[in-house]
Amino acid sequence: LTNPAVQQRFGVTAPVRGTLLQKMMLPDGAEVPAKFGARPFLEPDLVVEVGSSAIHNAKTPVEALAHLRSVRPFIELPDLTVAINGPTLVLINVGARLGVLGAPIAVRADESFAQALRDMTVRTSDSTGKAYPPAPGAAILGHPLNAVVWLAADLKAAGITLKPGDLLSL
Repeated sequence: LTNPAVQQRFGVTAPVRGTLLQKMMLPDGAEVPAKFGARPFLEPDLVVEVGSSAIHNAKTPVEALAHLRSVRPFIELPDLTVAINGPTLVLINVGARLGVLGAPIAVRADESFAQALRDMTVRTSDSTGKAYPPAPGAAILGHPLNAVVWLAADLKAAGITLKPGDLLSL
């Protein structure tokens, strides 16, 4: 819940996090049945690969980039099994079910790379060419890397230390 409009829809005032397990992460090109869950949902997303545990000290998007290895396109496939609100969403692990990882893009820890992530727009369509609403990078807490900073801080507060190779879905 990294977008204010979505937070309002679920009755929360801050992001929430869940856990995606290794077997939930599918490779680029994976095919998933349309009925993969009770109430399947599709969300264009990004995943970043942690390069250093120092990510917990990052306070800005450029500082976060210095501790990341890659950014990957990600199709998150949650299963919103029940009618939900914020607390129920946390209870069901934010509906985590599956996700399809795209090819990694090497990170450059500079302002232009950070701006490109903020200014990008993800466009998706179905097999008939019907377009879904575009998803701007800035819809994720104003900047996708703000989600990295938030997640790293939230995990640290929970006593969880990120390590190189860990993946974060934004």
